[in-house]
Amino acid sequence: MIYTIENEYVKIAVDTVGAQLQSLYSKKSGVEYLWQGDSNYWAGRAYNLFPVIGRMYKGTYLYQNREYQIGAHGVARSNVFYLEDRSATKLVFLLTDNRDTYKEYPFRFEFRVIFTLENYTLNVRYEAKNLGKNEMICAFGGHPGINVPFGDGMFEDYYLEFSEKTKVTQELLSENKFMSGERVLYDLQNGVKLPLKHGLFDNDALIFSNTSRCVSLKSKKDSKYVTMRYSDFPYIGFWHSPFTDAPFVCLEPWTALPADEGITTVLETKPNMTKIPAAKSAGVSYSLEIHE
Repeated sequence: MIYTIENEYVKIAVDTVGAQLQSLYSKKSGVEYLWQGDSNYWAGRAYNLFPVIGRMYKGTYLYQNREYQIGAHGVARSNVFYLEDRSATKLVFLLTDNRDTYKEYPFRFEFRVIFTLENYTLNVRYEAKNLGKNEMICAFGGHPGINVPFGDGMFEDYYLEFSEKTKVTQELLSENKFMSGERVLYDLQNGVKLPLKHGLFDNDALIFSNTSRCVSLKSKKDSKYVTMRYSDFPYIGFWHSPFTDAPFVCLEPWTALPADEGITTVLETKPNMTKIPAAKSAGVSYSLEIHE
């Protein structure tokens, strides 16, 4: 089921399946900023990633010496959420563990995705509560696709621009699209700018760390742009379908990385995972702001 909220500037729609954003629409300009899904490129629009990021090596991981199989990006994207709360400018979606999630992820939990509108900004918050007796181990991530172009110009007229110069590091992928364990400094134009071209994504996502945690998607031929702020996330990925001319780019804030090449992940020792004690909660947030 689709639910909508709006304010004077922006209207959004969210599906209960995956609590997935379906629309990010500017009422001022009439522009739809969110990728609308196309199976020729990518049928998704804005997955919510929980409790893992990306794929596990051979689709499996170990927890307490037991092997589990889990799909790409975890259990949230395919499960139906319950609309827990709603106001004029806020939607709260809730997923609780069930028989199917427990087969992939052996924890009792509540996972909330909270959407809030404030002027031209959409705030997205993830909150997880541990309902079990053991420490819960998880990661959070977003996957919103933004239409490119969303205004004037072609795909190649657009670029990503970080808010300040930092020693941006690229976390390198293997040929099989798992983490290789290698990292290099990435040479951005003027220390902040990444011009877009379709071939950037032929080896899957570009994954960066050590960024300013604020990036804008802009065009050389249009004054409109979109800014993502992701202060709670140490990593960000940029992606569209490899070897295509897909007219979108995903901006993906992550709290942890996908699995390493050739290694079965042990959940207890995987780096950067969020560990939540029994009866406690943890959460992270990011935002998308439209500039017109």
